[in-house]
Amino acid sequence: MLTDEISFIIVYRDIMSLHKLKSIFTVIKMKIEKLHYFESVARNKNFTKAAKECHIAQPAISHHIHSLEDELGTPLFIRNSRNVSLTPRGEVFYEEVVKILKAYEDAVMKTKFSSMYSKGKLSIGMYGFSSLNILDATVSSLKSKYPHADISFDRCQDVCYANYLLEGKYDVILAYVSPSLTLPDEIAFKAIRSCPFGVMIPKENPLSTKVSVSMSDIENSDSNVYILDTHTDYLARTSNIKSSRIKSEDDMELLLITGSLNRGIVFTTRHEAQEFRNSTMVFRELSDEGIMSSQGIYYLKDHNNWVLTRLLDYL
Repeated sequence: MLTDEISFIIVYRDIMSLHKLKSIFTVIKMKIEKLHYFESVARNKNFTKAAKECHIAQPAISHHIHSLEDELGTPLFIRNSRNVSLTPRGEVFYEEVVKILKAYEDAVMKTKFSSMYSKGKLSIGMYGFSSLNILDATVSSLKSKYPHADISFDRCQDVCYANYLLEGKYDVILAYVSPSLTLPDEIAFKAIRSCPFGVMIPKENPLSTKVSVSMSDIENSDSNVYILDTHTDYLARTSNIKSSRIKSEDDMELLLITGSLNRGIVFTTRHEAQEFRNSTMVFRELSDEGIMSSQGIYYLKDHNNWVLTRLLDYL
C-alpha cells in the first residue's frame, strides 16, 4: 500500500513538473513572439506592413506593442498618421532584441539538429599519406564544432579509390591524384593542395650541384628513380626513363625513406622534402615542365552524409 502511494506521488510530481515545464515554454514562446512583432514594426516603420509580415491583424499587433511598452514602463515608438519611428529608448531596446532573436533562432536550430549531429559518422581512407598534416587543421575545426561526430581513418591498400567509395567502405578517400586515373561519373574530387614535383637527390650525385634539374638530366642518369605508384604509368609514358629504373611505393614517407636508403632520385614536392629533413639529400626543382602533384579528397556526388558536407564546407 505504501509503495503504491509513493508511486502515485512520484507520478503526480512528474506530471506537475511536465505541466510546469510546458507552461514555461509557453511563456517563452509568447515573449519571443512579442519581440518578433516589435522587431517587425521597428524595421518596417509601419504597423500595417508589420502585421502583414507577421500574419496577424493590425489591432492585435498594436495591442502586443502597447503591452510590451507597459511591461517596460516606457514608450518605444513615436506614432503619427503614416508611420512610426523608434524613441531613443526604443532604439536601445531594438539593438538588444535583434541579438536575442538571433540567439533564440540559433538555439532552436541546434536543439532540433543535435540528435542528428550526435549520430554523424565519417570514414576517411588515406592513400599515399603516412600523416594527416594536410587535413589536420580542417578535421580539428570540424571536431571542435561537432564533438560528437565520429571521424575515423584507415589506410587504403589499393589505388582504385572508386571501388572503396562505391562499395561504401569509406565516405572519403584522401589521396594523391593519379594522372592515369579515370573516375566514374558518380565520384567527385576536391583539390586541397597542388604543386609541381621536384626531386630529392643524394648529395654525392653530380646532379645535386645543379640549381635545377631537367627531365633529360634524370633520363641520362644511372640512378634509379622513385615515384608514387599513382604516377608510375604516367612517368613511364611521358619520359625516356627505362622502366627497370622506375621504382614505386604507395606512401610518400616510405618512398622518401626507400629512395634515400638506396641513394636514388626521388620525385616529391618541396613541402614533403622539408618535412622529410634528410641531411644526405638535397631538393631540386625541375627546370622543364614536370609532373604535378595534386592532393585532395574523392567522395560520392550523391551522398547524404552531413559530416562530409561540413568537411567540404571547411576545405
